[in-house]
Amino acid sequence: MNLKITLKHISDDTGFSQSTISRAIRGEGRISVENRKKIIESAEKLGYKYPSNQGQLPENFPTYIALITNFRTGEFYSSFFVGFQVAALNKETQISLFSVAEGKREAIDVISECITMGYKGAIIFAPEFFVTDYRHILENTPKDFPVISCSNIDNTLIDTVTFDAYQGATLVAKHLHKQGYTKFGIIEGPTRMPESRFRTNGFSDYLVHIANLKVNWRFQGDYTLDAGSSAFSSFINQKEKPEAVFAANDAMAVGFMEKARQHGFEIPKDVAVVGYDNLPICETHFPTISSVNTDYTRLGENAIEAILSRLKQPIDQQGIVSLVPVSLIERGSS
Repeated sequence: MNLKITLKHISDDTGFSQSTISRAIRGEGRISVENRKKIIESAEKLGYKYPSNQGQLPENFPTYIALITNFRTGEFYSSFFVGFQVAALNKETQISLFSVAEGKREAIDVISECITMGYKGAIIFAPEFFVTDYRHILENTPKDFPVISCSNIDNTLIDTVTFDAYQGATLVAKHLHKQGYTKFGIIEGPTRMPESRFRTNGFSDYLVHIANLKVNWRFQGDYTLDAGSSAFSSFINQKEKPEAVFAANDAMAVGFMEKARQHGFEIPKDVAVVGYDNLPICETHFPTISSVNTDYTRLGENAIEAILSRLKQPIDQQGIVSLVPVSLIERGSS
């Protein structure tokens, strides 16, 4: 098995900090010729490849930022990436997509490649990452290469720009309560993902503590269409069925609604449904689907701005979480 050489390996070999090594490889900063030579020789000896044209880009060349995610097919990721592309244009930067296939490519390896290729920073969207994953990234990434997360994590270590998932779910509960419904259900996302738990908690907390009601039915989903379909199979067997259901993402909402239609249910007459993410299908489905709107362009702009700010004035990670507000788009399903 080939060992992936990172900046840390060069640091261990030479005694220089990863930040110094990063600048030497990119041809930047005030580094003596002798020290730069030692670093380059170590990189070549260890097998760390670096381009020979680093540091020769024109001053007005746009800042290149890497968007690192475990990319999957489907409307969510395509909408997410398009939003970041628009954000990059608005911020006069360039953004490229890098995928970390779960269990196959380590994020730190991708980051090392991006540094080598001249990228100035990275935005990570990986809801499946844990605290240990981010700790490994921070320990092995030079401080002058800013990294921002766009996913909620427990015990935040890395500066994060993400949507206010709790607020979004609260808006759903408030909307359904105002519509006069009294019996509620929820199709939850994976409990291992913090943002999924925030959606569940925001919905439940409003009903219990504000409306003095409760969630009558819960189904554990995994954000897939099939999970929504399976949720309806559970729902239909309930003796006291909910009048309104919150699906923690649009895919599960669609799966639930399609299965309901096959069983002769009319939406929202027999059961109201609200999703989350406001993907394009929400406007074209019949009936149209109420959903929490997450503005990916605004998320991208805020994340890119955080990267650019770090490049101007490098600082240590502080674990600061910046929340991007969301809104509820009310449509035919509720």
